[in-house]
Amino acid sequence: MDENFNIDDYLNDPDFEEKMQDYKERMIYEAIEHNYENMAKNGVSEWHVRHMNKEEMTQLKETLQFMLKHFIDFEEYEKCTLLKNELEKVDKILERVS
Repeated sequence: MDENFNIDDYLNDPDFEEKMQDYKERMIYEAIEHNYENMAKNGVSEWHVRHMNKEEMTQLKETLQFMLKHFIDFEEYEKCTLLKNELEKVDKILERVS
């Protein structure tokens, strides 16, 4: 580790908060894109979802809804079709366990 590193140099940077927010948004964007690519390639496994507990299923549903909103906000509507189908799959399974 660099012996000259001083965290105060970063914390006192007037652009630090903005840089951190940009970094956070970029990481969320990359995670959404990565998850979408995996779903486009493999889909959401109904078997796997059925073997999740209700809380995990609910979290998966919330993640899919978050991703759907993201693609709507960025007007990437072609990606919404896949997410909507996967969301419906999770909803059907959730209805059976409720």
